Amino acid sequence: MIPSRTVDDLNRRRELRDAVWLALIPFGAAVVLGVLLLPRRAAPEAVPLPEPDVRQLAAARAADHELAERARSAPLPGAVRALGSAVRDFHSLEAQAREDEPGVASRLYDAKRAVDQSLIDALGAGGEARGVEPLRELRAVQLEVFLDEIARFERSGEQTPELQAVAGGFVRSMTAEGWCDGHALAPRDDALRALFKQMWNAFLGLEARPELALTLDEQRALYAFYIGHAHPPKTTRDALASARLGARDEAACKAIDEAGRAATESWRIERIRRIAAIDPAYPADYARGVASYRRGDYGASAQAFRAWLRAHPDGPLALRAQNYLRAAAANERVE
Repeated sequence: MIPSRTVDDLNRRRELRDAVWLALIPFGAAVVLGVLLLPRRAAPEAVPLPEPDVRQLAAARAADHELAERARSAPLPGAVRALGSAVRDFHSLEAQAREDEPGVASRLYDAKRAVDQSLIDALGAGGEARGVEPLRELRAVQLEVFLDEIARFERSGEQTPELQAVAGGFVRSMTAEGWCDGHALAPRDDALRALFKQMWNAFLGLEARPELALTLDEQRALYAFYIGHAHPPKTTRDALASARLGARDEAACKAIDEAGRAATESWRIERIRRIAAIDPAYPADYARGVASYRRGDYGASAQAFRAWLRAHPDGPLALRAQNYLRAAAANERVE
């Protein structure tokens, strides 16, 4: 029989041991967390995208629908309707004409002159009281037609005459850019809306009109698409494709791939610069750091991450920026 005092001693030792282990748990967790939070070298991965406010995007959609309904319920001025017809005529010709077709350049020139003259008349028809409001209504109507016809195209693959009338060679351009696979378009609803409105403004030379400008959140949606779907310019893509045809060994193929990646990131960096100029909330220096690293420009990457950390020593991106800065600086020294 074990004396009761011995049993008590054993129980006390067991309790003491358990207490020690329990005390070590938070200490161990703190050590592990501290190790995880230490700056370490890591290659950057995803470039952050602009983040539009979904409520503001919904408000912009509602405003466009209201404009379109207003145009349907009360006839637009005759000169504005004539402008809409001239735009449709030009786009239909643009979509259907072949580049090698005799006289097509002259016909396109005449169609664009008709658009320009109609625009002058339409701007005068708006009057001082309404300004460019009738043009906003016209754009809203054509935007809704465009979205309906794009949805039809994605279902069936058919480019209807109506789609060509409001968007011209849009699908052809999206395919050339690598943003249309079969009849699946890469940009989704909010980006599509912003793309159409931007193209409509640019085609008519109305980018400087503040009443027709995209909202900040529409531009965020558009640049989120651009930055997330970066690619080299078409001339560069064509040159890379020709170079691949002539590649003779693995080293040449690797060099071409690196050139393509560098061109892609340069295109992305330019879009980062553009959204940074209008969106103070976008983490531009951090994004430039990631894109520059992926481009292979480690000096520019380190410089961008240092700039980000000077302005944002704390926050959700600070630790990542420190890790990426260490990687960029290490690669810069190797070079």
